[in-house]
Amino acid sequence: MKKQKIVLLALTIMLSSLLTLAVYSSASAQAYPNKRVNVIVGFAAGGPTDIIARGILPILQEKIGVGIGITNMPGASGATAADNVMRTGKDGYTLFFGSETMSLWQVMDIMNLAPKDFIPVMLVSQAIPVLAVPPDSKYKTADELLKVAVANPRQLRLATAGPGTVPHVSGMILDKELAAKFTYVPFQGGRPAITAVMGSQVDATIEMIQSMSENYRAKQLNILASFTNEPIKGLEEIPALGKLYPKLASYLPYGPYFGLFVTKDVPAEVVTALEKGMTEALKDPRWVEYARKFFLLPIELGGAKARDFIDKWTSKSTWAAFEAGGTKKSPAEFGIPKP
Repeated sequence: MKKQKIVLLALTIMLSSLLTLAVYSSASAQAYPNKRVNVIVGFAAGGPTDIIARGILPILQEKIGVGIGITNMPGASGATAADNVMRTGKDGYTLFFGSETMSLWQVMDIMNLAPKDFIPVMLVSQAIPVLAVPPDSKYKTADELLKVAVANPRQLRLATAGPGTVPHVSGMILDKELAAKFTYVPFQGGRPAITAVMGSQVDATIEMIQSMSENYRAKQLNILASFTNEPIKGLEEIPALGKLYPKLASYLPYGPYFGLFVTKDVPAEVVTALEKGMTEALKDPRWVEYARKFFLLPIELGGAKARDFIDKWTSKSTWAAFEAGGTKKSPAEFGIPKP
């Protein structure tokens, strides 16, 4: 009898332990997300990456049912923010809103991180870069400006959002194909570069139309050309560089990609939940209107399609920058094939 009581007591303790473990496991395995999410943007407020993030993320938070905080962490062409996410985001509650700079960190010798170190939850849009000058600039056309950049190498100061960004690589493409040489003045994001050109601190900038359309309409700067083969819909008065210089046509349209990323270590259910939320957010009429207002080129690519898109973009951009002499390392060192 005593032995039976001991066995019964042991079984009771075991059952109690199993029930406690089940309750704990159930609580810890609540469907993602079950608390606030923080998204880190690698550039200053007001730049194209920030503008796009603040257009889509408030809609995403409604779709996934928790609040989303946005933190701007400029520096090293977005690499500072990415490194922070890489160290703190393995649980899926610290995310990275990234851009094309990811594709050039390695060849620019900024950081040994690359797109392959992250999972692209969803690429949401591309943007359109344009060449702009101060409102009182003596250069009234792109041809006038570029002729000076050819005849007087490095005389003109061109503001960019930092090394390896689309504005920087765009300038190097002009150098490679037209022999137009600038002195690059890097800023921690597109908005500071635009502010510099509006204040006549530099001779020109290449930045996204998304960040300067209002300044353009207010005549606070002048846009000389777009990095496209056809004029921007709604801004047809701005000449397309592909028409002005046919030898540039094969590079154009040349614009950055933007999207939401997580570290490659996050659980699969996190990626699934975020991808579902982003898919719904991108179909929301508020986002559609937002994209139209800021002249964004909407895309909706997740998973393998996003990876393929990024790989092709990386190949095209890194080799263009390398062949123009604008990178410290060859793409071949990192196994990036020529396009």
